[in-house]
Amino acid sequence: MKNLDALTQEFNTKYERFFIGCDAVEDSGLWDIEEYGDMEAFYQNDLVSVIIRLIAADGSISSKEVEYLNKSFGFEYTVEELNEVYRSCKDDIGSYFDEQFQNGISVMRSKNEKLADAYKELLGLICDIIASSDGIVSPEEADEIRNLKSMFT
Repeated sequence: MKNLDALTQEFNTKYERFFIGCDAVEDSGLWDIEEYGDMEAFYQNDLVSVIIRLIAADGSISSKEVEYLNKSFGFEYTVEELNEVYRSCKDDIGSYFDEQFQNGISVMRSKNEKLADAYKELLGLICDIIASSDGIVSPEEADEIRNLKSMFT
């Protein structure tokens, strides 16, 4: 596996391209801004939500996981702040979120298959980065990654 900094750089590059694709879909009129809001914000929120859930899957949030979340998304969270974010939103990113997340993927596929594939790749990259960042992939994290990736099949 590539080192985490190289994977993070690859993620950032593909993340930027993904947002260019979102702009193109919006500009084409295929995305209903009135119903879903800004496409970039919609999918960024989903992606960050699943990653926060992945980070907390093993019951602890490590400084390395927070470091790579911050590097990947341009955030400046501390471990304490991310713990608080997770506590405040854990019900929102629970099992109910899975259905919303899958619906979001289906909507994207119906608008632009290539963009949906790019999103799937982003999800895989960020899962690999976060799961590997603290040097330990717990069984809970592995289960969460399998669950997330299965939503794309």
